[in-house]
Amino acid sequence: MFEVASQIIICLILAALLGWIIGYLMGKATCSDKNNCSKVADKVHELHIDNEEEKTIVVPLMSNDSNVIVKAIALGEKPMLLTKAREGGKDNLQLIKGVGKVLEGVLNETGIFHFDQIANLSDEEITWLDNSMSFPGRIRRENWVEQSQELAKGQTTEFSQRVEQGKVSSSKQSK
Repeated sequence: MFEVASQIIICLILAALLGWIIGYLMGKATCSDKNNCSKVADKVHELHIDNEEEKTIVVPLMSNDSNVIVKAIALGEKPMLLTKAREGGKDNLQLIKGVGKVLEGVLNETGIFHFDQIANLSDEEITWLDNSMSFPGRIRRENWVEQSQELAKGQTTEFSQRVEQGKVSSSKQSK
């Protein structure tokens, strides 16, 4: 019995050692300079939260070549965001065609709670939202600004009427 248990323990130790060696070699193959690998993750994360006009990120190559510097220009200008909805509560952003429950939550987490915030977005601010929220082109493609301008004035759109009548299943009244 002791002999079987000792063989199992030896096999587990060998498997762990082999796994560590393979992981180490794979990591080394994908990044030749350990210090640059950790810097890349930090800089890519900064790409989404900084508001500079020009960004520089380092992209590691899969070969032994040196790193390539990529400039990401025109990330846009960060719009005026709120930490919470104004008095009276947030607007039901799901009245905008293309905004469902999940996307409304993302907008709220970003700091957009009201139609007038979307209605007053500049081209640079739209670009910033596209880059920071990972839905490129959607704001322009689905005409969020135009729809929000109507809704901010207290008017309705064809889509908002359908939502309020319950004809759009993915958009329910926000609380």
